[in-house]
Amino acid sequence: MPGRDKSSPWHGEHWFCSPHNFDDSLAVEPHRVELHDITMRDGEECADAAMTVDDKVRIAEALCLTGIRRTELFLTVPGWREAVRAIMRRRLPLDLYVNWHPGRVEKALDLGVRHIMVWYWIADHHQKHVFNRSRAELLESAIGQVEAARKAGCTVNLFMPECSRTPLDQIREAVIAAERAGASAVTMVDSFGVMRPPAVAFLVARIREWSGLDVDVHCHNDFGMSTANVLAAYDAGAVGLNVCVNGVGYRAGNAPLDEVVMALEVLYGVDTGVRLEMLPWLSRLVEEITGIKCGYFKPIVGDGAFSVEKWGGVRKLEEAGQRVFGFAFEPEVVGRAPRVVVGKWSDAGAVEKKLVEYGLTASAEQLQTILTECQRRGIALHRPLNDDEVVSTALACGARHSD
Repeated sequence: MPGRDKSSPWHGEHWFCSPHNFDDSLAVEPHRVELHDITMRDGEECADAAMTVDDKVRIAEALCLTGIRRTELFLTVPGWREAVRAIMRRRLPLDLYVNWHPGRVEKALDLGVRHIMVWYWIADHHQKHVFNRSRAELLESAIGQVEAARKAGCTVNLFMPECSRTPLDQIREAVIAAERAGASAVTMVDSFGVMRPPAVAFLVARIREWSGLDVDVHCHNDFGMSTANVLAAYDAGAVGLNVCVNGVGYRAGNAPLDEVVMALEVLYGVDTGVRLEMLPWLSRLVEEITGIKCGYFKPIVGDGAFSVEKWGGVRKLEEAGQRVFGFAFEPEVVGRAPRVVVGKWSDAGAVEKKLVEYGLTASAEQLQTILTECQRRGIALHRPLNDDEVVSTALACGARHSD
């Protein structure tokens, strides 16, 4: 990434974060990281989204353009075969994972799929009350699927829902069995987002102690902890990080791709290979496809992420050549720009910036009058002023066109 300084990774050309992130006592062992996108798969689980075959193709192509190299589809929804065929035909630089589904996975293999997720519901309460089968029986079935997928020439990942509420000995049993059967990875799943980051790190570390398999993580966002939990997993050595555009998914969704990517890049100094400036475009595409608006306050891609009412301090930093200190990271890094609005909490710097944008000039006294009037109107309107309202207010207070 241009602007990355290995000697001081906290201070790049376009961002400045805490140097304490890189203190030797907090060092994370360098290891590969693979972003495993689940937008199409968990989009199917989202109660308010339904994707067509064309939708899935558009998302797959967009992921490739953005720099993502792993994604996943379910074989349990109408149109699955057409979606697999359409994506595989495009020969995208994208590893397509599908879930093992007897009677369907064979057709996916015929279409060229070579990456398989074998599901093993590991928790007692699901085994007993949902599937009404014994642990030994369910594990034997899952391991049989791992062996069958390996025999078909596939790489296999044992996906374990409800790890977060399962005793260690049961998880260890499954991990060791998966390794012996030829799996290359296991996925630790916090199905209901009920883990704290230290707990995620603890469990990932234990799994790594038990086997030589790659450890992937899938963290739901019920407590708003998904990004923090995925990063804690990376701290502990996890390789495959499940992420989702706009965080779409079941209930409160999953770890948002944009948040995880930017945290890895800025706070960890990891080169993810993602084209950061494409993140807002990818977000808007998925928003259009799902019909679910990205959260206004969502970091990176939300409408409010770079909206500010004050600008005087940033202007002074710009003049000193230190603009980076005005942001956690500069908006332009992710293809955005600061959105300065004028309203109840604005300063003179915000008004002045707007006047320049509109080609207007005002004396210092007029500037203060404009600011006061805009603040008053903002309170009355319960929102910032739009462009026409700012211009009309400025002209009424004596501002003039600079030409």
